[in-house]
Amino acid sequence: MYSCFSEQGETLLPDQIELQEITGAQLEPNIFLDSCVCLHIIKVIDYGKKATNVDLNRIIQLKEYLHTHSIKITPFFGLLELCIKDGQIDKEKLEDFKNRIDFFEQMPLKYFKNFDYNYRKNYVVFKRIDNLPNIYPAIEPQLKNTYCALLKIRSIALRNITKSAAISNINSFFEWMVNDLDIIRGTEYQLALNIFGGNTEFRKMIGLDSRGADAKKKLKGSTWDIFHGKNVSNSFRLFDMLGRSFKPYFLTSDANLFKIISQISLTLIKDGGENFMSSFIANSKLAFPNYNMDFVEQQNEKMIKVFVDRRNKEYDYDPQKINRLIEELELENYLL
Repeated sequence: MYSCFSEQGETLLPDQIELQEITGAQLEPNIFLDSCVCLHIIKVIDYGKKATNVDLNRIIQLKEYLHTHSIKITPFFGLLELCIKDGQIDKEKLEDFKNRIDFFEQMPLKYFKNFDYNYRKNYVVFKRIDNLPNIYPAIEPQLKNTYCALLKIRSIALRNITKSAAISNINSFFEWMVNDLDIIRGTEYQLALNIFGGNTEFRKMIGLDSRGADAKKKLKGSTWDIFHGKNVSNSFRLFDMLGRSFKPYFLTSDANLFKIISQISLTLIKDGGENFMSSFIANSKLAFPNYNMDFVEQQNEKMIKVFVDRRNKEYDYDPQKINRLIEELELENYLL
């Protein structure tokens, strides 16, 4: 099965007893899919056993779980990533992808396991997506702030990624968030702590060993991954965006994102006043070869103090400022 986490961190998908407790509490249990899981389902619907770069066993396991449990899947955020280009939603592409995932969810298990189906012949569209609002302006601040932060991490790392620079690197990134970005990004800070702290498997999230267009593609992909992780594992954010009370579960194929978000304790503190919320990572189960835990604890305490000091500071998203920062950092990263 794919990796799964909820607001409590790493978890299994809920069993029937847990689902009854969730619905009894007037919450909607829901599995939110990342873009890779969405693509895997779409490929299997289109090509069956011939689908490439897909773990068929994981897709079958998901289908078996849905067959025996009263819970829905939601591809909404994953499809946004796949269908937004230049700030606009490709409505036709989104509808096409969503129809395939609906077909996967509605199809009887026995037909799916035997690959005994034909989407183009068997699926009937009863209702088209009409008047789809462009929600990109609402999510742009999150996406651009995250992308900007990842660019900054990569820029610092390109200058010096050795153990001797680990402490100065994380301090430099933290000070940049406070003074330049003007918003503290918890998950991005945790990623920086891993990269500067010597956990080399996280380097690919910022395309540190890639160049040009390939590096930029990895940075953009990680930006969306962090967006998904922050939003679909937070019932407060989901209620604010969708107006429904969910008990969310996030299914992802991204092992690195999963490690960062699932193996932590979260303390939610508002940074930016009423109009912006950032999650602060208080404690991590991850070890950092380049840092001792005393240093990590000191950093946590410093971050808490800054959060408290900024608790009444309103964050105002300035698109011109963030675009200028992105342009400068893309230049530093040799991406222009």
